[in-house]
Amino acid sequence: MPRTSPLGKFAPLAAIAVVQLLVILLVPSTGKSSDALTSADQYGAVGAPGTAGVLPGAEGGVGGVGAVGSVPGAVGGGVGGTTGGALGGSTGGGVGGTTGGAALPPGSSGQPPAIAGSTKHCVGGRQFDPGLDYFAPPCVPGVPGAAFANNGGATWQGVTKDKIEIVQYVPDYGAAVNTILKAQGLFYDANDAKITAAAYEKFINANYQLYGRKVQIDTFQGKCATVPPDLKCLIPEMGEMVNKYKPYAVLFSTTVCSKCFAELARLKVVTTGGSGFSDEFHNANAPYNYDLSMSSTRMSLQFAEFWCKQMSSKGGTRRTAVFAGTKNPAQNFRNTPRELGVVSTNDPDNQSTVENVLYPALMKGCNEKVTHQYFYAQDISTAQTQSQAGTSAMNTPNNPATSVVCLCDPVAPQFSYSAAAQNKYYPESLIATNQAMDFDSSGQTYVDKAGDPTLACPDPPECPFDNGFGLGAADAQTAPGEMAGVKIFSKYSGGAQLPVEPPTADIFWGNYNLLASLIQNTGPFLTPARMQQAAPQLGARGGGSTGHALRRFSRGNYSWTQDSRITYFNKRAKSPYNGAPGKYISVGNTRYDLGQFPKQAQPSVLPAESRK
Repeated sequence: MPRTSPLGKFAPLAAIAVVQLLVILLVPSTGKSSDALTSADQYGAVGAPGTAGVLPGAEGGVGGVGAVGSVPGAVGGGVGGTTGGALGGSTGGGVGGTTGGAALPPGSSGQPPAIAGSTKHCVGGRQFDPGLDYFAPPCVPGVPGAAFANNGGATWQGVTKDKIEIVQYVPDYGAAVNTILKAQGLFYDANDAKITAAAYEKFINANYQLYGRKVQIDTFQGKCATVPPDLKCLIPEMGEMVNKYKPYAVLFSTTVCSKCFAELARLKVVTTGGSGFSDEFHNANAPYNYDLSMSSTRMSLQFAEFWCKQMSSKGGTRRTAVFAGTKNPAQNFRNTPRELGVVSTNDPDNQSTVENVLYPALMKGCNEKVTHQYFYAQDISTAQTQSQAGTSAMNTPNNPATSVVCLCDPVAPQFSYSAAAQNKYYPESLIATNQAMDFDSSGQTYVDKAGDPTLACPDPPECPFDNGFGLGAADAQTAPGEMAGVKIFSKYSGGAQLPVEPPTADIFWGNYNLLASLIQNTGPFLTPARMQQAAPQLGARGGGSTGHALRRFSRGNYSWTQDSRITYFNKRAKSPYNGAPGKYISVGNTRYDLGQFPKQAQPSVLPAESRK
């Protein structure tokens, strides 16, 4: 079969794909494993869809992890302990006790105090109307914004008796990328972030119980190259930002600089925005690092369970690749037993998760051995060459992969599917994504545009992703007016126009809500160690048939999203997000956590030709 370049006349489309680097900066790469999720069964924890049950062996935590060890300079010698709830005091390895950590206020027992006061502001047991944000935190008594008798004053860097300092770091994407982003209306700078954050700051201060304090959100415009990351510049810049603002927490929406987050942890600053890191990464940087999305560890385990229960041809199941494309009659996989191929990035943390979490889980769950793999560099300048190499690794002369899962950022699949089409290779196109591949707006770029060719589909009308399906961690994309970040901005911006695109605003808000909910949940004496120890007490929200992701923190598990939906892409269905053709259809109107995927003969998705 020919191995020609997939781009040719589509080079301008390749340039447009650079725009989507913004999405990469807002969504996760995968990363290393932790053993925290492997103790329940061969896939992970068990439970029933939609329940708030905890994982086996834990007091509201994951797999009974216990102490996770501290990063250099961490407080109190690590999080965890035998009592599973004390936030201070003298026993049980609690945080901030007599063995180390910040001093407690005079007369304090280290336990969160019973807060007295009015709950008239609460709606349905939540702190504010969940119609604004389904993930409004649980109700806490006391009028938001009111004075508080004793909050401990300056309990940590960035915390005083009346203020909590938060900084949003705005990365420099580079002149070339910024030019395209401006042309497409997707660019945001520190001023745009400042306008957005001002509305969210007002909302948080008016609606959350902050125990006599108010949050102050400042923005910091980075000057160091982020794509690719210039670590010699970025790491000192993290210190410059901390020295200038001395923040309690930093929001940095990116996936390309895990070392930046490790540096902020070393500087004892709480962070969020670096979504999709591994459980190992979170625990190595405890008690400072959080993730709005799902960890790569958990996504790998969920895909292994889904594959083994619904797709594997091992063990006499007689399953075949019934969803493969049929455009190439000489290579029709529909009657062929499945052979799995894996494509992912070559980031060491990412590759380690694939090799040390996904592969062992597949072997243990159904004796599935992956023999086709390709790890690509997130370098758009070599994407053409890499896409051809990736296709060659999957489409081998003997025993080619019939089913290829892309553990990818949203941009790489365009090049991968283009190369597959150019080589007349149409396997089952699978996703297992915590990186926004499951956004309608992303899926729309993987197919033709009303019959016209695109980078990902150079030979329409049939496209490699016409049969796309798999697991997605994100909620189904909605109309912009239904997004929490848009609704809250509209209500508290004083009539200002939203300066960023709706999905960007929603991601920003999700991270601010994460921080504000954790701060409220910690109680008046605010430190990072106490905040992480208390995090599981936020409880669980969503999952099952609620239409929302299951969000829950537990011991050793600091990624908020826990479950995924089985979904397939229908390029003919209209998306509620933008009214354009192309929408992900959720299967069964439910979401699944570890141990919950049903065992069945085949996934309940439609073949491409039946997706009307």
